[in-house]
Amino acid sequence: MKPLIQKLPVDSSSSFVARTYTTPYFETPWHQHEEYELLIEIAGNGSAFIGDHIGEYHAGDVFLLGKNLPHWFRKKDVEMVGSAVVVQFREEIFGENFLNLPEMQPIKNTLKQASHGIALKGELRETIGNTLRMIESLSGFTQLAALINCLHQISVSDQVTYLTQTSIISFSKQDQDRIHKVYEYTMQNFQKKILLEDVASLTNQSVSAFSHYFKKNTKKNYIQFLTEIRISHSCKLLAGTEMSVTEICYESGFHNWSNFSKHFKTIMLMSPMKYRRSNRRYIQKSN
Repeated sequence: MKPLIQKLPVDSSSSFVARTYTTPYFETPWHQHEEYELLIEIAGNGSAFIGDHIGEYHAGDVFLLGKNLPHWFRKKDVEMVGSAVVVQFREEIFGENFLNLPEMQPIKNTLKQASHGIALKGELRETIGNTLRMIESLSGFTQLAALINCLHQISVSDQVTYLTQTSIISFSKQDQDRIHKVYEYTMQNFQKKILLEDVASLTNQSVSAFSHYFKKNTKKNYIQFLTEIRISHSCKLLAGTEMSVTEICYESGFHNWSNFSKHFKTIMLMSPMKYRRSNRRYIQKSN
């Protein structure tokens, strides 16, 4: 899978980029860049593809992404206005020896771990999020100090989740369009029956060649990828609607209950009903 390699401008007054991006005026497909990225989602929600991780993102979520880690934040609705504050920086901004200082070892280790993608939780998420909301208005040393302080707080906290299971893959440029087409087609059609023949045709390959190609580049087979998309959607419905579990099964693209239940338990390590009892956000709305 070859993501779009994004080149980011840095002006002479700053060693890194901190800016707000707002959609639909700014959209990126599955892409990567040489900079580390620390971001907060200000508005919007949808699916987060980070390395081999498939999940959801919501307003207020904060992520630290390693250099060259492929990612794509796909809005739930193309008409939705989304916004994010994004800070992008290279390791070189700290100088040749700064990260080797004893006091900097926690940050140095965190930057290495960022290759797996890091999602912040709890109080850390709120604290770093508040800093990111105002970092664009800062300048000079104050702005740089704010970034270093964010990295320090992340490095000494246990309120983090590591997202990817595998290391970054080496990509060939010609694969970018192919894989992005597969991802987009899957997101538009996962609630229906999807045939491997139809997906393979998007890449102009036979089913056998596509299956080998997809697994080689994503470290999972296509059926596993599709199942994870469907289970992720079912989790959203279980937590946020009053639909019956049976309705959710079919609404998420499964064609029988036993298949849905089996895959749900395998991926979520609990039954759909137990997940609903633990995550019924809509109960709060009715109280």
